[in-house]
Amino acid sequence: MRRYVVALLVALTLGGCTGANVQMEGDIPTPLVNRLPLRVGLYLEPALVQYVFEEKIQDHGDWRVEVGPMQAKLFRQVASAMFLEAVPVDSVAAPGANLDAVLAPSIVEFQISIPSQTRSEFYEVWIKYLMRLYDTQGTLIAEWPLTAYGKANRGDYGFMESSDSPAIRQATMIALRDAGAFLALRFTTIPEVRAWLNSHSAPPPQGGQT
Repeated sequence: MRRYVVALLVALTLGGCTGANVQMEGDIPTPLVNRLPLRVGLYLEPALVQYVFEEKIQDHGDWRVEVGPMQAKLFRQVASAMFLEAVPVDSVAAPGANLDAVLAPSIVEFQISIPSQTRSEFYEVWIKYLMRLYDTQGTLIAEWPLTAYGKANRGDYGFMESSDSPAIRQATMIALRDAGAFLALRFTTIPEVRAWLNSHSAPPPQGGQT
């Protein structure tokens, strides 16, 4: 019996060191904001839509989060809520496309932490984006960072870090929703964006809802 218990404990310990291979899925809520009367192109570079985070965490195996497709879903949905029309484009320059501007997000950094690293109860995810707004000739109008954060309590998912961790998936989804909310609410507060909107005869609205 004692050997069985020891073997079970070893199996559980090893099971908790296998890392995670996270396939992202879930819904992105549509932000409730006043649409700007603009037709905007949305350029999603391959590095964004194909992005895969990979990290080897000591004593906890290989962690992999396929976040690219969900990022594409995020920015398409949020841009459609922000503007009168948001259409996909193949470049930051879109002359002759009857657009007002082109919005181009790029991912700068993706980080995770698990409870054993921080001695906390949480799985945490940080995502840093760089947002750029171009005119239709490809000239930069504005550039600003966008940082998002999400966390999930391990108590909601059991004590083991499973091979397909639902906690990391949930923390990532919260971070993505955070990014979408910040983009929608703060877009018109970026000084260069605000100046461009005023010169473009599209005065920014005075607020919105989430």
